[in-house]
Amino acid sequence: MQERTAKILEAAVREFISLGEPISSGFLYRRYSFGIKPAMIRHELEGLSNRGFLEQPHHSSGRVPTDRGYEFFAERTFEGEGAHEARDKRLAGLFERRAWDELLEEISSRLGLIGVVSSRKEGLVHKSGLENLIENLDWETPEEVKSVIKDFAAIEDRLDALSRKLESEAVKVFVGKRSPVTRSRNLAIVAGDYGMGDEEVLLLAIGPRRMDYRKVFQVFRCFNE
Repeated sequence: MQERTAKILEAAVREFISLGEPISSGFLYRRYSFGIKPAMIRHELEGLSNRGFLEQPHHSSGRVPTDRGYEFFAERTFEGEGAHEARDKRLAGLFERRAWDELLEEISSRLGLIGVVSSRKEGLVHKSGLENLIENLDWETPEEVKSVIKDFAAIEDRLDALSRKLESEAVKVFVGKRSPVTRSRNLAIVAGDYGMGDEEVLLLAIGPRRMDYRKVFQVFRCFNE
């Protein structure tokens, strides 16, 4: 993907996460300086839609991200600005002491997400934050809430499928139907695999597709050193 196209896609996803409304070429033209006219931005958006990164809701001139578009945005965010943030010593200390329940409560409280830690050595799964996530949902029909609760209950049984997908990457994002852990199309997960001596630890953050990925990555980077 050409860099200008990638920046247009990043901007469209970023603005949709912030506003929750379809993003038009005119909006991007007024908000950003891509060096091209609205018609060319519209052409770029059409191309991104044809490639599966964006989609156009009915009766709207704007576009919204697909699961693939969210994942592209999240990966670019992880590779970019999040790398320059200072390490949170409190979170790092809880991680190093293996204070899993306290760590997950802290993460969930800060981010409004579900936090999960799986320690293969212990053979245990720790999880927290279902209420925090439900309180932060902006699409909470009864059916969708039930789907989130079912996902929370089934996490332990689905972690093996996630581990296989993390073998070559330390941190990875799965969105909507592309997630091996959740079934709700409105959820996304950020997953990290960490070695701690002779122990392997799997850390997950589960939240809405429109979560603040940059803040989540700031947390995950605390555990890299």
